[in-house]
Amino acid sequence: MLTEIHIKNFKSIADDSIALGRVNVFIGENGCGKSNILEALAFASTSMVSNSIDKDILAGKGVRIAKPSLMVNSFKGKKQNPEICIEIKVENEDKPFVLKTYPDNDDIHSAKWIGEKLSFEGVNEKQKKIMIRELYKKANVIASSVVEIIGKSNEDDEVLDSSDIAVLEEYISLVDSAAKKSAGLKRNTTSLKQISYFLIYCLNTPALRGLTQQSLKEPVGIHGENLDVLIANFSKEENEILQKYNYLMDWLDDYMFDMQDSMRLKGYKQNLSKSRLYFTDKYMASKNNIFSSENANEGILHLLFYLAVMISKDTPKCFAIDNIESCLNPHLCRHLMTEMCKLAKENDKQVLITTHNPAILDGLNLYDDEIRLFEVKRNDKGQTQTRRIKLKPQVQNEITGETFKLSELWTRGFLGAISQDF
Repeated sequence: MLTEIHIKNFKSIADDSIALGRVNVFIGENGCGKSNILEALAFASTSMVSNSIDKDILAGKGVRIAKPSLMVNSFKGKKQNPEICIEIKVENEDKPFVLKTYPDNDDIHSAKWIGEKLSFEGVNEKQKKIMIRELYKKANVIASSVVEIIGKSNEDDEVLDSSDIAVLEEYISLVDSAAKKSAGLKRNTTSLKQISYFLIYCLNTPALRGLTQQSLKEPVGIHGENLDVLIANFSKEENEILQKYNYLMDWLDDYMFDMQDSMRLKGYKQNLSKSRLYFTDKYMASKNNIFSSENANEGILHLLFYLAVMISKDTPKCFAIDNIESCLNPHLCRHLMTEMCKLAKENDKQVLITTHNPAILDGLNLYDDEIRLFEVKRNDKGQTQTRRIKLKPQVQNEITGETFKLSELWTRGFLGAISQDF
């Protein structure tokens, strides 16, 4: 799990550190830089996928692409620095992963980002493998002497002298060091893979309906493409967990898949959608109660997507959701957030979420350190800064004496994250 991200010189973020939990929710006014935080992580993860930071890979992870001079800070009165630096700390790693990169041309849209990425030991993966090989080579040089000493130690009444002991100690030290570094390399590789899979889900209804195919990400696209494929390939256990949430849509009887696409011929969809996901409405007559993704309400598609990516073993362990509240009723937002916090723990997922809907906050338990809420704002220089809201302010209603919900505290201005200009 990622424990901290330190971002320098990326878009509106000049220098900011964020200590992450398992579920992280970011609130703030429009344009304060919430999405930039998600994109910084996606930007760093791209360096794991390719030797150069390719714009097509960036776009596939949900990053808004611009020419390099717009991807770095450009504040008034400050000379522009072309280098982006992103440090990511991972659980059980003493040192952070570090990405330092700059464009080969800062004013061309197609410019390549170049530079260096360092692993958790302060060296890159290739350098670490060389170090391990060198340690084993040194051990092999004295291996024959070690064999002789071991043979000598097995003889009766033979006592090893200090030089023999020194050779054995050197050999043990070299082998032990190489073994530890090999184990560390394996652990680091796992951690780096976790970062490399990171992406940003930003749903749109046409993609969920199977009407567009903008993202080729597997097993499901960042805009919701191939939702039907993701769920159709669920294991029996995963499917049982997902079906437990059918109650969240009052009209929903069940969902099903037409693997042969035969229902299209019966007119259940107008041959526009590629999705083979269908829903049945429990209030309608059985002969006329089936809806394709093309015709179902958009709320069920968004809801199913969020639950499915939290449940699936094939979706990334760490990912982001931009504007999670889109198309969802406020009451549903609150309950969905509560359930997603549970699913994150049960399925070992880590998620970063942005929202503009106060109802999302009512699904958060801020007394649980794994659930974290952040205010995002821009300071008087326009630089994005984050502040963790650790405890719920105990503000009482003057009339009833009741304490306010987090949603009410936000809209009333007690949490910040709202405009101060109007």
